[in-house]
Amino acid sequence: MGTKSDLDVFLNPRSVAVIGATERPGSWGSFIMQGLLSRNYPGKIYPVNSRVNQIYGITAYKDLKEIKEPIDLAILTIPEQSVERAIEDCGQRQVKGVTIVTAGFGEAFESGKGREKALARLAHSCGMRLLGPNVSGTFNLHAEFNGSASPAEHLFRTSLAAICQGGYAFYDLLASGFSRGMGVGKFIHTGNECDLTSTDFLELLGSDPEVRAILMYLEVIRDGRRFIEIARRVSKEKPIVVYKAGRTPGASRAAQSHTGALSGTKEVYQGALHQAGITIAPTMELLLPLGHTLVERPPMKGRKVAIITMGGSWGVALTDSLEEEGLRVPELGVKLQNSLRSLGMPPRASTKNPVDIGASGLFFEADTLVAIGREILSSGEVDALILHGMGRPGMLGKDASPRLQLFLDINKEVIQRFNGLEKTMGLPVFIGSHYTPWQSQVVHDLNEEGIRIYNRLDEIAQLLSLMHDYWRKRLGLEEGR
Repeated sequence: MGTKSDLDVFLNPRSVAVIGATERPGSWGSFIMQGLLSRNYPGKIYPVNSRVNQIYGITAYKDLKEIKEPIDLAILTIPEQSVERAIEDCGQRQVKGVTIVTAGFGEAFESGKGREKALARLAHSCGMRLLGPNVSGTFNLHAEFNGSASPAEHLFRTSLAAICQGGYAFYDLLASGFSRGMGVGKFIHTGNECDLTSTDFLELLGSDPEVRAILMYLEVIRDGRRFIEIARRVSKEKPIVVYKAGRTPGASRAAQSHTGALSGTKEVYQGALHQAGITIAPTMELLLPLGHTLVERPPMKGRKVAIITMGGSWGVALTDSLEEEGLRVPELGVKLQNSLRSLGMPPRASTKNPVDIGASGLFFEADTLVAIGREILSSGEVDALILHGMGRPGMLGKDASPRLQLFLDINKEVIQRFNGLEKTMGLPVFIGSHYTPWQSQVVHDLNEEGIRIYNRLDEIAQLLSLMHDYWRKRLGLEEGR
């Protein structure tokens, strides 16, 4: 078990020594140095390399003994046979914490697990804590600290934090999420967990006022009783979203070779996680969007969803996706349908739900379309609304016609105003488009403004369903509404 002061050094170090620092392309010593230099980190950086005098323009030291100032954190990017000696050196210099990037321990050899235990004992005898081995580092964007391999251009500071037993897959999520304004402010890769575990950092972040939700990629849970106890306490204050990997026999075998950990059965884990108030992400890809959804959206208190769509076929397909996830797309009441007709919906257009604005001929009537959305949300008949199909394809070039510019501007205005309805009406309003930011100028520009636009029907349906499950439990709502 780690104390707050033990763990905080991995996210808020005042000084960092990179043992094995180098400029050699493709090396971990280079990745970590580039990460530290990629932001305006206010602390001291000490590259340690016996062969050179400077690394990236910073004075390099032959060993830790040459560094006279205090060292909070040491990051080891050296061959595995040199790790024990480096930990001894860190102990002599009274380093507070050591991150072991180096791999080649329990994940690779059975004998490596014994070496990991010996490393932990050695560190404890010197009053230090270890993170790793086999990790890619940590970062805290609130403190401008990036002691990881994640490129700076993929990092987007938010109030979310992530704890991962694997690192690179989550970096991919950050890279793809960046264009949608998604990211985490704090990140810890725990790797083989020879000393500090994901549970230790869950406890730390659970009491962190800068963190509103915690994402976790887990392959195994060590000391399950303590994990459940802490998760139950933290989940009462902020969402915990977990993607549990290693659920199948093949994945469990892969997890053992990845972090040296053995996984348990799917049923056991799901039951335990649910009891602790944890939201389980059904796919890896949903981990980041789900975390954002739970902290950004109003509560989803019931299962009834209204759809406003540009195309009837998309409305039918979206209805399938929603109802397959346990939600309902009810027919709107006669009084509400009459109100929609009075706003300008012609007889040829469906007002039942989905509401087909593509057939209404109202595409260029922003005021009318927003009034339709407001009428539905204020009716009391639904718990959420989806606007789908307004982010049309096409990127603006130098010679774009005024008509295309007008077309896209109206698209953007409608989406902006529907997005605003979420705050004024206090109900979730999701915006969907088939197109990505690289296929639609509208989607690209609105993502830049921080407006979420989802390009997969199943993603929208799963997010809404998981939102409902989360808020039903959090608020103690009755099932079946």
